[in-house]
This record gives sequence, C-alpha cells and structure tokens, in this order.
Amino acid sequence: MRKKVFQMFVLTALSALIVSGANAQGGFFIGLQGGWSSQKPGLDDVEFNSNTTFLYGARVGVKFMMVAVELNYFQAAHNLEVKELLTFDWNDRDIDYNYLVRIYIPLVIVHPYLTAGYGNYSANIKDIGKDKNRGINVGIGVELGLGDKFSLIAEGKYHRVELDIEENDLKLNNYTLSGGFNFYF
Repeated sequence: MRKKVFQMFVLTALSALIVSGANAQGGFFIGLQGGWSSQKPGLDDVEFNSNTTFLYGARVGVKFMMVAVELNYFQAAHNLEVKELLTFDWNDRDIDYNYLVRIYIPLVIVHPYLTAGYGNYSANIKDIGKDKNRGINVGIGVELGLGDKFSLIAEGKYHRVELDIEENDLKLNNYTLSGGFNFYF
C-alpha cells in the first residue's frame, strides 16, 4: 500500500512540474546567438581538413506550451583547406538559414528540447562559384527561463547539405554549438 501511495505521489509531483512549467514562457520571441561551427566538407577525390570558425545570428519565433516554431539565421565563414596541394584554392563563406521546430520538455525553470529543421544553405566560393540548396539539421538544447520575458539558450546541431559548385558535388556536414538569449513578448 505504501509503495502505491509513494508511486502516485511521485507521478503527481512530476505531472505538476511538467504542467507548471508548460506556460512559464510562451508567445512571440526574438533572440541573438553566437558560438562555434565545425565543418568537414567532402568532394569526390579531394580530401579537406576540418575547419572551425565563429558563428553569429538571430532568431524569431513563437512558442506555445511544448512546441516552438522559429526562423533562425546564422552565418559562419569557413575556409576550405585541401589536405594535399592541388591547383585550386577554395575559400568559401557559408550562410545558413534554417526553419526550426522545437519540442520542449517544460520543467519549472530548465526546458530541455529537441530540434529539427529544414532550410536554405548557400556557399559562395571566391572566384570559383556559388550555389544554394535545401538541407536538414537536427539537434538538442536547453533553455533556462530567467523570469517571464528572458531566457538563456544553449544548443548543439548537426547540419547536412549538398551543393553543386562548378559541377562538383560538395557535401557540407557541419556541427554547431551555440549559446544565446531570447526576449519574450
């Protein structure tokens, strides 16, 4: 009997935590982000070094209970470095533009979440060519609510996109770690 009462108490307490945090922050939000982007490009018969650089960007969206939809723009300038000396030098600038959907686990102050997105990616390789294509990204993160109108965010995402540069199939596999903040209205 005590075991059942204890189990019911634990389930009720967990439900109260989840429900109480569900509406802690919601509505329209805007935010800024910064962090690191690590890219491992791939091209047939060419091997590139990994490249890590700073990323910066902005986000706007709407959050309602456990779901948020946001438009996320960030930019990361990567240098493509060929492992072996070849006759071409590729320096590119990646611009990432992502549509994201987040599913939150709304606890009282800390909101862990899963995120998935589909959006436009572009690369402009100096003096060689440029291309745009759609790609996917997935990730995990956590939002820390500091009051009703402000939160801090940390997230990690994996991006996958293929671009056609001068008839070369360039694969851009990219990992990003970023932090930022949101203001809710």
